[in-house]
Amino acid sequence: MTRRLIAPALAVALGLTLAPDAAAQDKAAAQNKKAGRKAGAARPTPAEEAPLYWIREEGKYGYIDNTGKVVIPLQYENTFGFREGLAGVRVNGKHGYIDQTGKLVIPAIFDGTYAFREGLAWIKQDGKYGYIDKTGQVVIAPQFDDAEDFSEGLAAVKVGNLYGYIDRTGKLVIPAQFSHTHRFIGGVAQVVTNGRTAYIDRTGRVIWLQKDGFKEKPESGGHRHRR
Repeated sequence: MTRRLIAPALAVALGLTLAPDAAAQDKAAAQNKKAGRKAGAARPTPAEEAPLYWIREEGKYGYIDNTGKVVIPLQYENTFGFREGLAGVRVNGKHGYIDQTGKLVIPAIFDGTYAFREGLAWIKQDGKYGYIDKTGQVVIAPQFDDAEDFSEGLAAVKVGNLYGYIDRTGKLVIPAQFSHTHRFIGGVAQVVTNGRTAYIDRTGRVIWLQKDGFKEKPESGGHRHRR
């Protein structure tokens, strides 16, 4: 397994544009109708939601906007793309998170981190993995030997030499029994158990199992944190 930090040549940093909720859409539609405009007409995207792209010069990282303007100066030792409004950065060998103004909103105190997904991000402290929320609060204490992003409310974690899945409270709801894991998509995840590819549902029930095993690792193995 390859531990994922921030690969300069492999990632393009994109900010997320958040869709307005139903109440906001209704309000906008009413305003458009009152003003004689068609509902759903294009609205300007707030500056804080615009995509940002990482750049690197002389070993330092920063961000530009879609005009090429430097909006976050080159000052970080490493970074990865914005997700859910925050981007991980490395400062003096430690990891924290900035917002789209470049403000360090979660202090650089972690040994390792990655992007937020579903409001949580894994962090590494003293060789163990846990999770923080977007305020920087540790919500699942570092206790696992490896950890992956959340998807559909579950995240793969390593306990000893095998992987299982935890829920958002940190409870191991699918026991550690797999050598490889992937995130859930549509309620199903691909795993490898006893040398065979399988698909499981969110309860851990096997819904399909490969009849013949394989000698090599699966071509697109899961739980990868690229350096």
